[in-house]
Amino acid sequence: MLGPLVEQAGALTAQIAGMDEKIERFVNHYPEIRTLRTAPGVGALIAATYVLTLNAPQAAAHSRSAGAFLGLRPRRQQSGEYDPQCRITKTGNTYLRSLLIQSAHYVLGRFGPDSALRRWGLRLAAS
Repeated sequence: MLGPLVEQAGALTAQIAGMDEKIERFVNHYPEIRTLRTAPGVGALIAATYVLTLNAPQAAAHSRSAGAFLGLRPRRQQSGEYDPQCRITKTGNTYLRSLLIQSAHYVLGRFGPDSALRRWGLRLAAS
């Protein structure tokens, strides 16, 4: 009775392995992927998606504008002395934003490796 399910799981595993190999081939074309993968919590898929999304010149003119391009900057609603910090805008590439958020959850979570990035993120979250 479980035979078909086991076969299907094996087929999916082989398909995932094939996709992983294709992603690894991007490293030869885009050396930036290798650099991004040195950050804790950033794997091949996240690095490749980041590079391929932000590779277009119109994507982000400066490194500081990448967060705004991906909708990771808080929306502002200033009025006189009233300046609340609102939620992120959630504009831009939804897939890449979700991958980056998953990576941040890993780095800042219980099992994240101790690193300068983790310490900086924890200080930022505490403030």
